[in-house]
Amino acid sequence: MMKRILVFLAFLIVAPGLEAALYKQTNSHTLFNGEKLEEYQFENGFKVLLLPRHQAAVLTYQVWFNVGAVDEKMDPKLRRTGLAHLFEHMMFRGTPKYLDGEFDRVTAEIGGDKQNATTSHYRTNYFESVPSRQLEKVVELESDRMANLNLTGELFEKEKGAVVGELRLHQDRPMSIAFDELMKLVYTVSPFQWTVLGTEAEIKGFTLEEAKYYYKTFYAPNNALLIVVGDTTAATLLPMVEKYYGAMKRQEVPKLPLPEEPAQKKERRFEGTHRQATSELVVMAYRIPGIDSPDFAPFSLLGTHLSVGMEARLRKALVDKGIAVMANAGPDAKPNLFQVYIQLAEGKRAEEAIRIVDREIFLVQKSLISSVAFERALNQELLGMYNDITSNSRLGNILGESYTQSGNYLRSFQLIEEYRKLSPKDLQRVTKAHLRPENRSVVVIRPEKKT
Repeated sequence: MMKRILVFLAFLIVAPGLEAALYKQTNSHTLFNGEKLEEYQFENGFKVLLLPRHQAAVLTYQVWFNVGAVDEKMDPKLRRTGLAHLFEHMMFRGTPKYLDGEFDRVTAEIGGDKQNATTSHYRTNYFESVPSRQLEKVVELESDRMANLNLTGELFEKEKGAVVGELRLHQDRPMSIAFDELMKLVYTVSPFQWTVLGTEAEIKGFTLEEAKYYYKTFYAPNNALLIVVGDTTAATLLPMVEKYYGAMKRQEVPKLPLPEEPAQKKERRFEGTHRQATSELVVMAYRIPGIDSPDFAPFSLLGTHLSVGMEARLRKALVDKGIAVMANAGPDAKPNLFQVYIQLAEGKRAEEAIRIVDREIFLVQKSLISSVAFERALNQELLGMYNDITSNSRLGNILGESYTQSGNYLRSFQLIEEYRKLSPKDLQRVTKAHLRPENRSVVVIRPEKKT
C-alpha cells in the first residue's frame, strides 16, 4: 500500500469567542480501492481522519477514545472496572445546553441512524450516521457532551441502577458467562481477566468525584480520534471541528504498562452450569502474538479456514453433522487470543466437539492444507473486507478498531497485503507454534440438571 507523507499544511481559523488555533494535515493515504484517507491534528492533540465519499448525501461520524476497562483497572486513582462502561451511559445524560434525553431527540429529528456507543477492554466509541447537510449539528452535539457533560449525583446514581440491570442481563446469558470465565483462566495478572462491566459492588461503589476525574482525564482531546466517512470535505469539516473542539484543553493521560503475563505451561479448564443454558457450550483460547505481529495474518486465515463459509472445516464437521448449531474460530486482536466457541445442539456433549477441534488443528499441523482450501480462505477474507469498506460506518469501525488496538489505523489494510504473501506453510507454522495443548484454556458450560 502506498503511503505518501504530505508537507504540513497549516490553516488558521478564528471562531467567535475562541482563540485562534492551528491544525495541520499530518498524513494522506491512498487505500487499495483508490480512495483518499486524510489525517489532521489540532494543537490540543485532537486527531481527525476524513475519507470523503460523495455517492450519497450521508456520512458517519465516530469519536473513539483510547480508554476502556483495562485503563481504569490500572489507574491508581480507580483500580476497579465498570466505570468506563458506566460512563458510556452517562454520555447520553445531557449537558446544560442539551438536557437529559435531548441528544437522542435531536439526532432523531435530523435524520440520524445507527446512533450508539460501545465499550471494550481498550476503547470506548460513539457513533451515528446522518444526512451530510446536518454535519454541523452532529459536531456541535458530540463536542458538547465531550466537554460539558452534566455530572450530577442524581443522574449518576440513576445510571448506576440502569447499568446494574444490564449486568444482570449479561449474567443471564450462558455464552457471556463462558467468555468471562475464559478470561479469568487465560490471564492471572493482566487486567484483561476482569469483565468490562465490572461487578455490582464496583458499579455501585463509584463516586461522583471519581467520575469527574475519569471524564476530565480520559475524555481529553489528545486521547480521542474523530473519524468521518462520507459526503463532506476538509474545507467543510475542519472549520467546524476547529469551532467546536478547538478550545478543549489537552490533559495528562496516564498510560501504565500492562503487567507481563507469565508463560502458560499447561492446559487450564473450567466447567460449570447455567440455569439459562439449553445445551452445552464450549469456548477455548490459545495465547498468540498481537495484531502487529507478522503471525496475525496467518491466524486470521486459519480462523476463516476453520469457520467461515459453507466449506469451513468446523462447519462441516460440527454444524452440518448436527453436533453443533454454531462453531466459530479466529484471532482476537486485543487481548491477543485465538478463540474457538461452539454452541452444541441439544443432547450433544462438549467433549465430542473438543475432540473434533483437536482433530482439525492436528490436521493443519500434520500436513499442509490444500491449495484449494487456502484460496477459499483467502477469498473469503478479502470478500469480507471488500464488503465492509462499502459501508461508511463499517469502514469507520475498521479504522477505529485498528487505531485503538495497535495505534495504526491502517493496520487492517496492511493485513490485506500480508494475506497475499502467505502460503499454507504459514498457517501450519503458526498452528504448530501456538495452538498447543499446554497453551490452551477451555471453558465448558452445561445446562443445570432439572430437579
